[in-house]
Amino acid sequence: MVALTFALISSPYILLPSITLYQSNRLNLIASLMSQKLRVLVNANRNQDPTSDPFPVTEPVEWIRTEFTDNKPAPESLSGIDVYIGTDFTKEMGAAADSLKAILIPAAGYDRVDPEAVPERCTVANAYHHEAPIAEWVMAVAVALDHELLKSERTFRAGSWEMWPGRHGSYRELMGRTFGIIGFGAIGRRVAKLANAYDMPVIAAGRTETAAGDLHGANYIGGGKSAREHVLANSDFVLISTPLAPATEGLIGSHELSLMKPTAYIINPARGHIIDETALYHALKNRTIAGAAIDTWYRYPETASDSPRPAEHPFWELDNIIMVPHHSGATTGTASRRAATTAKNLDNLSRNQPLFNIVRELSR
Repeated sequence: MVALTFALISSPYILLPSITLYQSNRLNLIASLMSQKLRVLVNANRNQDPTSDPFPVTEPVEWIRTEFTDNKPAPESLSGIDVYIGTDFTKEMGAAADSLKAILIPAAGYDRVDPEAVPERCTVANAYHHEAPIAEWVMAVAVALDHELLKSERTFRAGSWEMWPGRHGSYRELMGRTFGIIGFGAIGRRVAKLANAYDMPVIAAGRTETAAGDLHGANYIGGGKSAREHVLANSDFVLISTPLAPATEGLIGSHELSLMKPTAYIINPARGHIIDETALYHALKNRTIAGAAIDTWYRYPETASDSPRPAEHPFWELDNIIMVPHHSGATTGTASRRAATTAKNLDNLSRNQPLFNIVRELSR
């Protein structure tokens, strides 16, 4: 478009005083196309101030704000939209999206985007930047589990001295214990770095036979089933940090949990469905593993006020699990970094430049 504009303006006919009506109309059309703003659909609940930009763009865009329900807008709101910003995308939304150029996910996970729903010539990109707070959470719950911190605080607050070392006995420590990681991406590597600071040996399994880049002192076992089973069998803590995809749903089931030491803990800030719910519940209830810290679940709220139980099985009745509502990466730092990446992608779209963090398996 820029080259075409330059060619038209540079034409000797354009420079003549008697410009033709045809040439004038062409110039007006080009100027109009170049001045059009991207129409960007965003969640009205994300930013309550309608006078401010939801994302810190530098190029002008037209914000289309609408209420999201269960993380989704009404399908018809996508008509005439150039860019949709959200975490969920369904076939109904795809059918209504008649001019969609990009789906920008202001988060890391893309498992709630239906691959078959993405329109032709639409690019999907996500945003990361959550590895630092998630790694902090992982190490915090590792300490809390190992030191029985929550039980000690709860019983002592109630007046009991049962967790006093004089009655309880000695506690464990992280130093020298093995930290295992399944899924060796940004989160896994950040955890490896922090675990090293606790003088913990780290072993990891991923999706490939070899891992490139800084391993942060981890012993990378490799990819595939045998590598995962080695990590499960030889770790005192097992972190699940792989994305949810068809290949990873139910990746950790009864067999995998049975490989773990009875003194070992499993920690999941990734996605609930990577670990089979029934298998995890029975492993905790029967104490075939020592405990767990779970941040991601099997059921979530669908409206602004409903409060469903996060699973079919009553994990909340168990005393060897730390349960939190998917907040390990939900920090102000994560939000600002993701907003900046989303804004850069919007600016790049406006300038017809490549996007960051393209999700290749979803983009068409």
